[in-house]
Amino acid sequence: MDKCLFCGIIENRIPNRRVYQDETCIAFLDIHPVNRGHVLVVPRIHHENLTTLPPEVAAAVASKLPALCAAVVRATGAEGFNVIVNNGEVAGQTIFHGHWHIIPRFHDDTVNWPWPQGTYAGDEINQVAFAIEKELEGFFEAD
Repeated sequence: MDKCLFCGIIENRIPNRRVYQDETCIAFLDIHPVNRGHVLVVPRIHHENLTTLPPEVAAAVASKLPALCAAVVRATGAEGFNVIVNNGEVAGQTIFHGHWHIIPRFHDDTVNWPWPQGTYAGDEINQVAFAIEKELEGFFEAD
């Protein structure tokens, strides 16, 4: 993946400031942070987004999030944090190598949250739930 920015960072071809690394993932400071201490957690293997990441890799990387989030909060003095995964261009993904954002939050920061919320009309909630359940058939047979 010569053109993938994160693959270049993982391979140390692109300078970065890592805060954690192991055999499954690396975590480094975003050079364009939403807030000071914004960390990106990136699987070492290239996959376009979270939906294409093997479940065992996703689980291994996600298992690091509690400690990484706690460290970011303590180091920055944040009052909270967001963990965000953007999947697809329409959702704000700009680097197509699946990753998690840990964004420290402060009462006086300029991040607008929460996003607008809608409602379901009539039986729409049941229709959407049914469609999702149908798509999940066969995925969790061993569970």
